[in-house]
Amino acid sequence: MNPGFPTLDDDALAATMAALAAAGLAPDWPTPSDRAALAGSTGWSGRHLDEAVRRAFAPYTLAACRRLVSLARRTASAARASPGNLDAPLPGNWGLLAILAGRVPAVASGALFQGLAARHTVVLKPSSAEPAFARLLCDLVARTAPFLAPAVTLLDAPPGDPRLVDAVAAAPAVLAYGSDATVAAVQAARPGRLTLVGGHRESIAILFGDALGSTASAKRLARAIARDASIYDQSGCLSPQVALVEDGAPVPARAFAHLLHEAFVETARTLPPGPIPILDAAAVRMFLEESRLLARASGGLVLPASGPVPPVVAFLPDLPARRAPGCRVLQVVPFRGDPDLASLLPTLASRLQGLAVAGDRRRLAAALDRFQAFRPCRVCAPGRLQSPPAGWPENGVSVVRALAAARPSD
Repeated sequence: MNPGFPTLDDDALAATMAALAAAGLAPDWPTPSDRAALAGSTGWSGRHLDEAVRRAFAPYTLAACRRLVSLARRTASAARASPGNLDAPLPGNWGLLAILAGRVPAVASGALFQGLAARHTVVLKPSSAEPAFARLLCDLVARTAPFLAPAVTLLDAPPGDPRLVDAVAAAPAVLAYGSDATVAAVQAARPGRLTLVGGHRESIAILFGDALGSTASAKRLARAIARDASIYDQSGCLSPQVALVEDGAPVPARAFAHLLHEAFVETARTLPPGPIPILDAAAVRMFLEESRLLARASGGLVLPASGPVPPVVAFLPDLPARRAPGCRVLQVVPFRGDPDLASLLPTLASRLQGLAVAGDRRRLAAALDRFQAFRPCRVCAPGRLQSPPAGWPENGVSVVRALAAARPSD
């Protein structure tokens, strides 16, 4: 058995995980000094930071933690019972290295809670873009559940550091986020071993005409999409970058673009955007100017017509979606009839993480049957993209199930 993981029955482990989540939701956490450090690290402050932290812990209710622990138990038991697999792990004899990326706190908490549910010791390698939250998470474990502290550690090592190289090679299981190049390098360093990766993925919304029957319903959808895109300034894989909108409804796609920009501006009052790094600001400006040129040629629309940006909404008829710059920039792409996903979203084949749908879901099912490469990992209503349940199949994989089923020889 792994000496770093304490002996806990399923109920005790689930209760401990739920208590940890409750501590993360407490109004006195993080402390003022830690909150300032986290605001500087993420770029978010005030209510925006509150929302980002809340979403890191909110899915892990007692019921959800019991479900995750039970899933791990059943999966491990089934793996041991299968023919030729008697060396499958008992709970507690594995370890997980989670290589984090990006600014979204829920990435770190998701790795931690799923690793604990599978009774793995967890090593968190902080994101180079946002290193503060992983440290605060380890501190929270030590304060809330000190008996779990030996099972949760921090590896604060930059890329290329020998400690990280050795950890990647030696870890029984690795969960790696980052660019396609980063996750490919991790996979190459671990041939034949359990390596779960999360490379570049994006999310979209699709609105069928029956959901756009009135201005009131269109405004509700615009507010929901704007909120999903604003929560992390589009820096998460569940942030919508494109809205496919069926044209010809009582509220046409061009009018919806206006409503979406208004909703973006309104949302910024409660979820103020963080500062934009200079390279990201340059990418937004290049996208904006290119969109304005395309709009003049195609009869499209780019909002705002002038003044400060973002937010930006680009409506370009008869043109496919382009690679998105993020930072609260949304493309409205109109379609008629059955949506041709391959033509509308040429850069997103096999890269679709989430899809928010409004309207006839049978039409969505038919479109996904035609375009298998565009099957998303999460389907929900607009406004729910950023609220996935605990243990959702991110990147198409149940992390808890994969960890619980792995063989020690992998």
